[in-house]
Amino acid sequence: MAAADQPDDPAGELKHLLAVRAERFATEQAVHLLRQAIKLGDTARIAVGVTAAIDAVDHLATLATAPPDDTTSTQLRTQLHNCQTSFHKAHQQGDTDGVIGRGELISDAVMNYAIYLTNL
Repeated sequence: MAAADQPDDPAGELKHLLAVRAERFATEQAVHLLRQAIKLGDTARIAVGVTAAIDAVDHLATLATAPPDDTTSTQLRTQLHNCQTSFHKAHQQGDTDGVIGRGELISDAVMNYAIYLTNL
């Protein structure tokens, strides 16, 4: 490894990597709980799980550093936002099937975004 290729602060980079991995784990746990609520059909717990999963992946996004010209991250975030909007509409209308279906979509969208962010 050439001197120019070596990181300026290996300890800092390791701390950052660990923080990203910890947030990825937190996101996975939030999605796991969301999926359990979906299996039970508990719309109140699904709503809480949706919020927790989105909050977790949003925090992960603050730690991950996407290149300035990255459009994939923006597209994944937009897809997640669209799922969230659709979920809230179904929840407000009392549409149990819609809440469950959109909850499943959100769990998938959150994990897709989390996987992408941890692979940057």
